Amino acid sequence: MYHLSRRGAAVALFTAASLVACHSAGGGTYSPALSDGVAQVSSGDLAASPQTALQCKAKQEGPKGTFLTYIATGNVKGTTFTASTNGTSEWILEQYTKVKPTPTPKPTPTPKPTPTPKPTPTPKPVSVYFYVGSFTMKNKQVGCAYLIAAVKGNLPDEKFSGEALGFPNLKSGNTKGKLVDSGPVKSLVISHLSSKGGSGPVTLVESNNKSYTTGTITLTGRTVVKEIDQLRQLIQQQMPSRDR
Repeated sequence: MYHLSRRGAAVALFTAASLVACHSAGGGTYSPALSDGVAQVSSGDLAASPQTALQCKAKQEGPKGTFLTYIATGNVKGTTFTASTNGTSEWILEQYTKVKPTPTPKPTPTPKPTPTPKPTPTPKPVSVYFYVGSFTMKNKQVGCAYLIAAVKGNLPDEKFSGEALGFPNLKSGNTKGKLVDSGPVKSLVISHLSSKGGSGPVTLVESNNKSYTTGTITLTGRTVVKEIDQLRQLIQQQMPSRDR
């Protein structure tokens, strides 16, 4: 089992919510939580983001069912992203079941002292391409696909220049997930990267290196992100909705 918790990573929010949570649960049911005050939305709601007009057009499914998620780190050379095979790329299969929404108790208001105004921190500048598209596997699994790639050099706080993400485009609903299966990404290549996107094949295998499935990733466009907080917001917006 691969543990992809990387402190300071540009996509740590996705990793923590979608992968680390299931590992720590030991295959049991869990309900990952996002940061306080951040609304959960379906993957297809990317168009609502002010940072980009791109939209995942993958088929909406669920919210209950068994769905595929993957994450693959690697590097971009020229116009091609190639995933690494050194244990930092993984897929997981989760079974989502409906649950009743947990009522949120209303906090008792208490008087608060007027805070001393603090200077507004300067946003940390970055220069990152955020690609959007979809993936289709031969076993009929589909979902939204993303590629985060540094315009120059490596991603913030990382030793690689790109990271590919994929997860289901779930309909709204209160769900919990149970880890069903997982394994490494044997290969993932996205070629002909440009402002119009890019495409390429992906191969997933079981932990014993036996083939699980193959498929295709098709990216249909990209935007440029200039602030690290905007990048984190985009990633948070794409995570599948779950019960908090």
